[in-house]
Parts: sequence; C-alpha cells; structure tokens
Amino acid sequence: MGRTSTAPLQLQEALIELIWEQSYAHVTIDAICEKAKVKKGSFYYFYKSKGALALDAFDHHWETVSRPNLDRIFSASKPPNERMQDWLSFGYQKVLTQKKEQGQIKGCPFFNIGQETSKIEPEVSAKIGDFLSHFVNYIAATLRDAKESSQPEIKDPEALARTIFSLAQGSLTQARILNSPAPLADLPEAVSRLSGLEIASHPKEILTA
Repeated sequence: MGRTSTAPLQLQEALIELIWEQSYAHVTIDAICEKAKVKKGSFYYFYKSKGALALDAFDHHWETVSRPNLDRIFSASKPPNERMQDWLSFGYQKVLTQKKEQGQIKGCPFFNIGQETSKIEPEVSAKIGDFLSHFVNYIAATLRDAKESSQPEIKDPEALARTIFSLAQGSLTQARILNSPAPLADLPEAVSRLSGLEIASHPKEILTA
C-alpha cells in the first residue's frame, strides 16, 4: 500500500506563508511550488488552480491555527469580559510583534485577501467571508453569556458582535495603512462602551511570545 503524499499539505502551507509575506495576487504557482519543494506537475495533479489550493489552505489554517487560538481565547470557562480582553490583547500584541520584528504591520491577512479577491475570485472571497463569520460567532457567544449573566442591556448580541468585529477590523486596517499600532490603542475602551463589559486598556509596549 503506497504512502499518502504530503504534497497537498506542503502546498497549502507554502501558499499561506507566501500570502502573509506578499499578497494573494502576487503569489504565483511557480513560487508556491518552489516554496513547497513540490514539482509543478504535482501541483496540477492535486489542484486545478491557485484558487482551488487556497480553499483547502484556508480550511487547513482554520483547523490547525485559528480555531485552536479562538477556542483558547474565548473559552467558556472564562468570564465574558476576560474573553473579550484576551481577544483584543492577542491582536494588539501580534501587531506590536510584527512592527518590532518585521518593521511592517500587515493587518488581518484574511480580511485583506477577501478585499483583494472579491471580484477576481468570488469563491475564494466567499470562503474568506465564511472564515471571518466564525470570528463574529465567537464574539456573539461571549456577548450572549454577558447578557445572561451581567449585561441585560445588551439587546442583540449578534448585531453587536458584528459591530465590534467591524470596529476591530477597521482599526487594524488603519494600523496597516499608518504602519502604527496607535489606531488599536483605543479599542478596549470603545468595546467596553459598546458592550458594558469592563475591559482594561492595552499595556504599552508589552510583547508576548
């Protein structure tokens, strides 16, 4: 019985890494194959296009990276305000690390890819839309718990979750444009006002691994 090829996984991980470094449009199939150390013929054996690879790559990244992080950050074992604070802190510290180590704030790569592919590769853009909706669901679950326990003034947790996520993404996009974490500094206070949750301000210049 033959061995299962690792080429698809190598291609998926190469695509994700290259997109983070550049952009979706600038990443070529040749570059993906070179990064993955996979022959171009093997690429086309498994995938008909870069878009088809991207759909699998995003699912893989969600299952192995994003979902485990979100499950930890938004664990139901923590009170709602702590979950929200941990989410905001995670994003803020990631931006600070990018600025320190790479000199550049990249923003949310999935949000960037969704914008980039909305007209040229609608299937990829739709996948990103589904992906981002998962983030909103975690926030909404936190707000539902807050409503039930201590914040009855939260009338519509789902709508508020979308507002908070849009606010965070807008701030992150500004941080990318300005190449400065400053637009993210006021997020905890803004989210606190919107939700009624007590959220501490971001610590200044604190980096975590």
